[in-house]
Amino acid sequence: MDRARGMKFGLPLALVVAVSALMLLNSDHTEVPLSSRWLIAIGAAIFSFIISFILFGMKDKE
Repeated sequence: MDRARGMKFGLPLALVVAVSALMLLNSDHTEVPLSSRWLIAIGAAIFSFIISFILFGMKDKE
């Protein structure tokens, strides 16, 4: 497993997911409490980081 490659792609992707989730929740779902919106966005970012870290961190078959 290539951890550097997983981190290189995982962190920016998690940041994009967190920002886009917050933007979507703040514009379309204002009735949801702010603390819940933050928790949803953080959970989505962590989930996307884990998945992308695993998938992008795999060694390529040559």
